[in-house]
Amino acid sequence: MSQAGPRPGRWRLVVVGGGSAAAIQVRRGDVPPQEVLVVAERLGTGMAFLGHSTLQSYAGELLLSGRPEELRAVMRPGDLRPSANEYDTYVQESLMRSGASVTLARVMDIQQDAQGFVLSLRTPGGVRRQVYADGVVLATGSTPRRPPEDLRAAGAITYDTVHRELAAGSTRRWEGMSVVIAGAGNSAMQTAGLMAPDARDVTILANRYIGMYPAESNDRFAWRAPSQLAYELVVKSARECGRQPWNVPCVRHLVHETLTADGGAIRWRYRETDNLGVLGSHSTAGRCRHARAHRVGGDDADGLWEETRRADSTVVVWAAGCTPVYPPGELTGSLAREPDGTLRRDAHGRTDVPGLHVTGACAGQRSVNETVPARTRGPVTGPASGEEPGLPVERVTA
Repeated sequence: MSQAGPRPGRWRLVVVGGGSAAAIQVRRGDVPPQEVLVVAERLGTGMAFLGHSTLQSYAGELLLSGRPEELRAVMRPGDLRPSANEYDTYVQESLMRSGASVTLARVMDIQQDAQGFVLSLRTPGGVRRQVYADGVVLATGSTPRRPPEDLRAAGAITYDTVHRELAAGSTRRWEGMSVVIAGAGNSAMQTAGLMAPDARDVTILANRYIGMYPAESNDRFAWRAPSQLAYELVVKSARECGRQPWNVPCVRHLVHETLTADGGAIRWRYRETDNLGVLGSHSTAGRCRHARAHRVGGDDADGLWEETRRADSTVVVWAAGCTPVYPPGELTGSLAREPDGTLRRDAHGRTDVPGLHVTGACAGQRSVNETVPARTRGPVTGPASGEEPGLPVERVTA
């Protein structure tokens, strides 16, 4: 492989990751792409499991560079938002046309040397090699957060499993079952809408009420368009459930206090006072034939209710957000972390190890349109927005 680092055998910058954050770092960062090596196990967004599902963000919010025509080229004419598959293609092509070199490999370790860093790689074919760099940017994205141990023992799955099985044409896991989805955001709401047609009933257990954007919330990370389906089903199912003919899938939304699994049962508790809003008032005890609950502590228990489902007839889906992923190794393991699991960094994405930077989910940036490249050459402004270096022939190695 031809390398174009500042001196033979060493790269000016290695970007670890093959998703949107990596593409933004390469195309909008302060190091010319010709001096950058991208190392990733796979090129493309980490949300590829969504398949043909339409993303909630508009095309203009998802741009990786100052060239919107590149995203439009992979979208169907007239669409405002790309599908996950279309966006995955866009991310791949954005990296391939950037001018950076790309190596498909897993980073097994990152160590410091006298001049910068040594990265130990393993290719898909099992070949091990090392690359050398002045600086490193971790742009490795995130993965769905795993459920607690008691729920895993009861068979709980993460929400991406639902999308993958639907993409394979299978609904057997939850067909005719009670479904309990733990999560407050768009992932929980949208997963509920996908599972509802085949499930016996669906209960969304949230730790807080998010609300629809922009009617109920000004937070652009609140529920957006695809979540509207689950929102409407909650209201309609409370009115339809138990009536003949019963044509609307039963979906409930509760702000809950606890969710546990023990003795072959799934249990959750909630308070009436936390569920007085639009969705909660349609989901508490007595609202539909699936809301079988009993008071905890008697009539004076401040509206505390408990519901129970048999574990062998219930599927628990964990949709409680994502957690950043990092390459293994002593150096990355020693980096200071914030309470949310992201690495401690300054406003320029610099960690406490000189030359080691983070961007994207690793830096607490929640979406593409708030992802900014790390400044790897000090507090010097890189290319202006919309400007990019020339685009030489791409180089890819395995």
